[in-house]
Amino acid sequence: MPTQNAVILTPIDVQNLLHDDSSDSRAAVLDKISVHYNDDKFAGRERDIAEQIFRMLMKDVALRVRETLADRIKDNPAVPRDIVLSLANDVDTVALPVLVRSTVLSDADLVNIVEKSHDMGKLLAISKRETVSTRVSDALVETRYAQVMTSLLTNEGATISDRSLEKIAEDFQHDAGVIESLMQQPKLPIAVVERIIGQASEAVAAELRSKYKLNESDAKHDSGAAREHFMLRLLEGHLSAEDTRVLVAQMAVEDRLTPSIVMTALCRGQLLFFTCALAQFSGIPLVNAMRLVADRGELGFHGIYQKSGLPESMQDAIRLLLRAVQDMEGDSSIPGSMLYANRLAERVIMAGEHHQVEYLPYFIALIRQNAQRP
Repeated sequence: MPTQNAVILTPIDVQNLLHDDSSDSRAAVLDKISVHYNDDKFAGRERDIAEQIFRMLMKDVALRVRETLADRIKDNPAVPRDIVLSLANDVDTVALPVLVRSTVLSDADLVNIVEKSHDMGKLLAISKRETVSTRVSDALVETRYAQVMTSLLTNEGATISDRSLEKIAEDFQHDAGVIESLMQQPKLPIAVVERIIGQASEAVAAELRSKYKLNESDAKHDSGAAREHFMLRLLEGHLSAEDTRVLVAQMAVEDRLTPSIVMTALCRGQLLFFTCALAQFSGIPLVNAMRLVADRGELGFHGIYQKSGLPESMQDAIRLLLRAVQDMEGDSSIPGSMLYANRLAERVIMAGEHHQVEYLPYFIALIRQNAQRP
């Protein structure tokens, strides 16, 4: 509430605003007014006067004065919109604080600034706001600036439409940095997942050639392994059962559903992907495969494994690994992490310590090899 001591401008303050050519003096008066304004210590008429002073100073020729004004009012949601808009359209050092922080700016205001501005600083500032709506995100994606995409994708407060995610995946398919940021999204549309799997390896190959001075054949060899790595990283994004089933089916059509990637996924604790792969290999509905895999007797897993066509010599080792992964569901460690890998390896070793299980050492090594720190 306003107080009886609300009027804080002295005659000297007024003279400094009207006649003093010193920007330091005007900035000092602005500091004085803004503190009381932000603390809501002005009465109605006095508040109007303060806002008129802001309007005068938002056009001040001295950059320092406008910068001070922007910094002082950036967190106040009650500042008149015309003042904030004027500052938002000023030079970077004035505009950035309000573009990042002010909640006075509407989505329409922000979209208008994005569409008419080619200023990277302003676009990045908008992409870093505490919340970024779908409408604003769509406008930012249309700028097609890699830096802006990376900033937007790493902002947990940004809501990005499926259409925009697909556009980013298409426009930046050869930009490893943007694709890596895209992969961190908690929920990617299946179309984006498939596009990354199909194209990211080319981006990785280009990066490998540049970074390690590899010839093209070496890079292509390495990028094949990178494709598996990208795919497994994507699976850590908690795809639904239906999305995973569709992904597995698409991989099978393109001859990318290999025994290697299926076994590696199981070693990383990705039980759903493993089950979908068995269903695909066996030609049975996913719901049936889930029941067979979950069966704690020997018949269910034996039946689906035999039908899948996976190497018979590995069946016993994979069965032990599968049971260990199932037993670890609900474990506090994160699948794919080093802690998870160590715990999973210990379970597998204990389960097989009294038996000679062919290929078991291979799977223990694979578990540890595919762990991600921490």
